[in-house]
Amino acid sequence: MASKVNIVRVCTSFMDGMTRVNAMIEVSITPGLPSFDVIGLCDPSVRESRGRIQPALIASGFTMPKGHITASISPSYIKKTGTGFDLPIALGMLMASGQLPYNPASRIYASGELMLDGTVKGTPSASLRLHMDEDYDVVFISADEEDAARCACISAMPIRHLSQLQSVFFDGRYEPKEYSVNDIEESFEEVPDFSAVKGQEKAIRALLIAAAGVHNILLLGSPGCGKTMAGKILAGILPPLKGSEIGDVYSIMEAAGLKDDPEECLVLSDRRPFRYIYPGMSRGRILGNPNKLLPGELALANHGVLFADEIFEFKREVMEALRVPLEDHVVRMSKDGRNFAFPASFVFVAAGNPCRCGMLYEEGRRCTCTPQIINNYMAKLSGPVRDRIDLVAEMRSISGEYLAESAIKEERKINERMKAHVKCAWEMQRRRFNDGVFNGTCCNVDADIFRADSDVVNYAAEIAEASGFSARGFNRLLKVGRTIADLDGREDMCKADVAEAGIYRKGDLQYGRTGFKAS
Repeated sequence: MASKVNIVRVCTSFMDGMTRVNAMIEVSITPGLPSFDVIGLCDPSVRESRGRIQPALIASGFTMPKGHITASISPSYIKKTGTGFDLPIALGMLMASGQLPYNPASRIYASGELMLDGTVKGTPSASLRLHMDEDYDVVFISADEEDAARCACISAMPIRHLSQLQSVFFDGRYEPKEYSVNDIEESFEEVPDFSAVKGQEKAIRALLIAAAGVHNILLLGSPGCGKTMAGKILAGILPPLKGSEIGDVYSIMEAAGLKDDPEECLVLSDRRPFRYIYPGMSRGRILGNPNKLLPGELALANHGVLFADEIFEFKREVMEALRVPLEDHVVRMSKDGRNFAFPASFVFVAAGNPCRCGMLYEEGRRCTCTPQIINNYMAKLSGPVRDRIDLVAEMRSISGEYLAESAIKEERKINERMKAHVKCAWEMQRRRFNDGVFNGTCCNVDADIFRADSDVVNYAAEIAEASGFSARGFNRLLKVGRTIADLDGREDMCKADVAEAGIYRKGDLQYGRTGFKAS
């Protein structure tokens, strides 16, 4: 007669791309030669838990169970990676061997990596894994993952050492904490004020519109005219992150492996991200690594600003790869025949020189580029990519008078006023759409939702036809016009909104049969 096999079940979770997958760990101990098997389509990082768990148990005052130990992780058809299975496997072993009491009716969740001395460590993507959609009677997490628990807004008991489990199960000291993302304090980061960007009124207005409607913008100007600083200031006038957005940003940065990066200083904050990409950056760094399913700079800029410096110097393959993210606001990857998506909704700010020498817009300086050289240089930004940019604004070097003023300390409140305008515009869009959807990111243009009558729509069509805009360009023209109306606090669009949008949509460039040329 076969002997009864004691099976203990402990719940946990793991990440499949950016998707949380609930997992069940079943641990059994049967008579036989001492062995330890971890099964369930696991990669080496999971199977190596055998080498970590045994010394951790002994260091924590427990004994290594005798016999044949099997830890099965389901669902077994999805490949699993990571070290967060250590704690639930060890917990299952202790219960299966009788060293800790086990109640089959109790649902237990555990997650964490074990060090050889029994210390419980946090693991990457914890904030995503802890977004639980089921109820558990007992939840154990690493004390290193308390920020992740705040993002997930869960009730859990943080533990630092495996030995703490004895007091929980024998003394009844299960003491969970209630975590909330609202517990974090508002952050204050000093950023330059737009008053420092002297003599650039058109660019400042375009940046305000871009921030208010989450529109893609291209800044063209000579080297040193303030394009990069303007992009950084734009991030400072966006409203702070709130609620789930804080968790989204923290989760993506954590998934990218930035938790232990000293340069990033990853903390739970309501500050919107500002990510900087440049021509020498690799495609994998920008778009993400499909082999390891690591998010790139585009995903890291989610809910914030992505600044692309020297846009005309990027490799063509990288620029063309930006088409889908700029349109659909997601980065898609394929691995092992499966598709994965990373969110990438941001204000895209591109900066570049208007010609190869950079002096095309400068007064009193002779541009050394021929019309053909200018066309060839501007044509590096392909028509489809250019079509996804809503606003174009030129910037010029400021005069000596403005240079002197920029060095003088003065009361600077332009950012505060602009931030108030952006906040009001976002509130109007929140009422118009769902949370997280803006004029620049909405899928369809509906004249009724946009409050644009037939005269306004027809006027926009005339501008689009005269300027050679595509159907996408026509839609984006209306989107920018809607944002301009929102900045003025008006429910209905008017022709003046569309006219101003047309100026920024066209900018100082016109795309013709021979490429871009100064108009």
